[in-house]
Amino acid sequence: MTYEGMKAYWTTTEDEGAVKAFMNALPKLVASRTITAADWNNTEVTADIVAALSARKATLDKTIYVFGSADLTDSLLEAGLVDEVMLAVVPVQLGKGTPFFKEGTRRDFTLLEARPLENGTVLVRYAPQAVSR
Repeated sequence: MTYEGMKAYWTTTEDEGAVKAFMNALPKLVASRTITAADWNNTEVTADIVAALSARKATLDKTIYVFGSADLTDSLLEAGLVDEVMLAVVPVQLGKGTPFFKEGTRRDFTLLEARPLENGTVLVRYAPQAVSR
């Protein structure tokens, strides 16, 4: 689970830089069907991520970042809550895994940026367009 991995890293890393302090102080919203409480600074857990994120998006004038699974992203795209998708395309073929984009509804995206990194990874940013039916 993303929450457990992020919490384990950012609460124990020896890096004492600004990023560690930022990640530990940042308000966090965890989407979970199994966890009901969190013990990491400023963390709230919800079983209804669409409602919780809709409420935050309506009241906050800040960028909201989502780190998570293909299923989570698909539900947020379906609800119209995603303004931008950032993907890291890593030049490794694993031969298995969960597809990031689910079968079903066609969704077009507009490329906002493509940035190659020295290790061969390409960071891409897309804006989702209206759903084609």
